[in-house]
Formats: sequence, C-alpha cells, structure tokens
Amino acid sequence: MARLMPSILLLLASPSLAYKPLSDSFLQQTPSFSDADLDTDLVAPLLRLPSRAAGTPGHAAAQAHLAGFFATELPAWTMEWQNITEAVNSTGHTAQHLVFRREPPWTRPGQANLLTLAARYDASGPAAAVACALLMHAARSVDRFTAQMYREMEELGEGGTVAMDMGMQLVFLDGGRSASSASAGPASLAAAWENATNPALPASSYGYPNRLNQISLLVLLDGLGIQSVRGPGFSPDPVPSRYPTTHWTYRAAATIERRLRSLDLLEGDSSADQPLLPDDQTPVLQSILAASRRAGSLATSSDYLPFMRRGVSVLPLMPDRIDQGYGNNSRSSSNGTTPVVDYPTAIDWSRIVTAFVLEWLDMMEVEPVP
Repeated sequence: MARLMPSILLLLASPSLAYKPLSDSFLQQTPSFSDADLDTDLVAPLLRLPSRAAGTPGHAAAQAHLAGFFATELPAWTMEWQNITEAVNSTGHTAQHLVFRREPPWTRPGQANLLTLAARYDASGPAAAVACALLMHAARSVDRFTAQMYREMEELGEGGTVAMDMGMQLVFLDGGRSASSASAGPASLAAAWENATNPALPASSYGYPNRLNQISLLVLLDGLGIQSVRGPGFSPDPVPSRYPTTHWTYRAAATIERRLRSLDLLEGDSSADQPLLPDDQTPVLQSILAASRRAGSLATSSDYLPFMRRGVSVLPLMPDRIDQGYGNNSRSSSNGTTPVVDYPTAIDWSRIVTAFVLEWLDMMEVEPVP
C-alpha cells in the first residue's frame, strides 16, 4: 500500500491539484446565514450561555447544541467524541472535542483526504459562537452537493484517487491553549491523531498512515463577524495571510470575496479598499517576512500550531487583533468595549467560507441550475 506522508500532502495541497472556481451563477446561489441562523438556530443558542468552559452547565449545553444539529439536519455525517484524558483546567475536567466527518462512501478507513474546518466551542466570547455557527452553516450548505457528487461518482464507478476521494471534517475544539502544556486540548488532539495509525489497505490502494495525515488543509476560524476591536463605526478587522505554504489558498478565498463584492452579494462594511482578506496580492517573500513578525505573538495562543508543527497545511482565518480579547473567554477587548456580533459581516463570512469549501471539494461538477 502506498502511504502518503505530510510532505506529499503539502505538495498535493497546491494549485496543481484541480481547483475549479465556482461560476458566477453558483456564487449567487451559495447560501449565507439567514436571520433564523443568527437569531434562533445556530448562533443565538451559544451566545445565550454565560459560560461554555469545561465543567459548567454551558459546556454540556454547547455540546448538546452541536450534536443535536448534526443528528437532526445532517444524519449522514459521522460523529466522534475525542476525549483527552489529561486534565486541562484547575477543576480536573478533560478536553472533549467533537468531530464530524463526511467521507466518500466507497473509501476505507484511512483513504479519504479531509478538508478540515476547526473552531473552539468552549470559549465564552461571541467570536467562538460565530465561528462554530460558520462551520455548521458550511456543512449544511454543502451536504446536498456532496451527496449528489458521491452518488454520481458511485454510479460511474469512479473513486480511488486523491482528487476523487475528498471529504470534509469539522472539529469543535475544547481544552486549554497553553503551548507549554502537553495536556492542552488542541495539542493533545494533534498528538493523538498522529499516533492513531490507520488500518492497512490492500497493496493496490493508497492511504494515509494516521488520522493527522488525512488532513488536506486545516482551516481554523476565530474572530470573524465580530465588531472591530477599534469600536463601532470602523471597518471589520482584516484577516492577513500568515504562511507562504498556504498563501495560494488564502488568495483563493480572497478571490471569492472580491467576486462576491462585484456581484453585490456582500452586506457588511468591508469594501474594495478595505476588504476582509486584503493580502491576496501580497508577494510570497513579503508574506514570509510578515509571518515571521507575527510568530512571537502567536506562539502561545494559536490552536493550529500543534497541527502545523506536525506537518499539517494550515490556513488561519483570524484577525491579528484576535489575541486582544475577542477570541478567548474575555468579555471585553483591550479598549474596554464589550465584543458584539457584527451581523452583516458574519453573513458575509458565511458566504465566503461556504464558497471556499464548495470550490475545494470541486462542486462545479454538480453545479445547480438557477
């Protein structure tokens, strides 16, 4: 059996792999958050919880909200609890990550490559609530296209290649952030997946050595759709491109934003002069220098670092200002204001993220008729 190692995955996650942009018609049909998603169904149930930290009633309520959504609306997705036994807080409660997967039905364990979206659900601020809702919305929006594509591919007897064996995975993260602690939730999950050896496949098949290697791209969402830390009336805080290895994926997302704006499909206060994703034309060398300047501030606070250090390609969608209070359990930002949801910008992000997922999964093959 051919085993694909992380270095090969970095090669596969490149522009050379077939990546087809959505047509204008498909972009116009890409759903965004509805009023119900924001006010009652997705975001509000998490916002109403005064705390979502482990050991609180809100922690269990958040888990029930996430699990109930998939059980009711997306029953074809598999649900998995990843319980990390090491204590992650002073009360002795352990990290409980929720993982939901949608894989091609013909693949065997360890065969599918998985676009992985991640967000924290245990943080009590609105940033985490919006990020979790963005994952749920994206999964619901792409599910019918995924089902159609898998069905048509099975009928044609297709599958068995990297380009065809694509799936999707959502990870709702729990647990401490400390990079110095082996029991920190995301770090322990990355280590557990690195050690989770996949079963051997026939010699005629390819596969991935472990759960971690199956991640084709990890997209971490945090701080999106939140009022600028500078206060009301300012444009939304922009999301920079952080790493040259995934700069092309950032540019793909920025192109989606630009096209949506040209189609008059964005509602927030971002603009062509102050876009949400401003670095799409940034040269790679400049991106490298900018990433090195950010390394110090991100070294102890970013949930994706344990995965990246193990060779996973990572696209962080989070503003630089997220570490000033909006992405953690804080109820106020560095300027003393209480963070609140910027609903028009949250709606814009829901459309951008969903369109990116559709493009990554090559859903132009099942483009809907208007």
